[in-house]
Amino acid sequence: MANFDALFFDMDGTLVENSSLMPGAFKQAFEEAGGYQISLSPWRGSGRTDWEVMDQYLMDYPLTEEEKDAIKEKVAKRVKEIVISQVKEIGLGALPGTVELIAKLNQLGIRPGLLTGNMEEIVGPKLAAAGMKRDDFYYGGFGDHSPRRAITAQRALDSASAFLGYQIDPARALVIGDTPNDIACARSINAKALAVCTGKFSYEQLSEHQPDYILQDLSDIQAFLNIVSGQ
Repeated sequence: MANFDALFFDMDGTLVENSSLMPGAFKQAFEEAGGYQISLSPWRGSGRTDWEVMDQYLMDYPLTEEEKDAIKEKVAKRVKEIVISQVKEIGLGALPGTVELIAKLNQLGIRPGLLTGNMEEIVGPKLAAAGMKRDDFYYGGFGDHSPRRAITAQRALDSASAFLGYQIDPARALVIGDTPNDIACARSINAKALAVCTGKFSYEQLSEHQPDYILQDLSDIQAFLNIVSGQ
């Protein structure tokens, strides 16, 4: 891999469909945790970690930090249960080209990782439901590492460095995501950003945030490989 040492893939809206699964799970879990009502319009989760999503909604309630922490523990546990159950029952769609791309990268000896707002426990079931394997991703940062995506990104970078056995130059790391927050996440660790238009944001909207690269989707494997190899 000539241009990048580490590839960090976002999940929802990048590898797997950005469905109503996560918003619905949070809504149900908040209600069960004490009758807390959250509005899904607009959804506050795009490009955020799952823990940051909970912080966003609990801002609407006059609670102490201790009370918030207790609620978040309950909500997180219930969200995991709901999501894992639902993806096993109804599946989850892979986005165009993603199954083939991840298989191709592994075939070429290019080891991808994850940088996602999802809590780590639900990553494997969601990937499996979409036809991918957790073992095809070798390092990463996850949504229960921190409510701040920048910290999650740094942990992903540290994870990749540990896997590869040397300290990665952030400029040789590529973050692939579908939201402006993914682009900002890449910038927070001085990595490069590849935006894909498979989530809720259009080509024009993502372009305004000046990613280093932008693709409509990940179905053109050669175009992706050209970016990775610097061609």
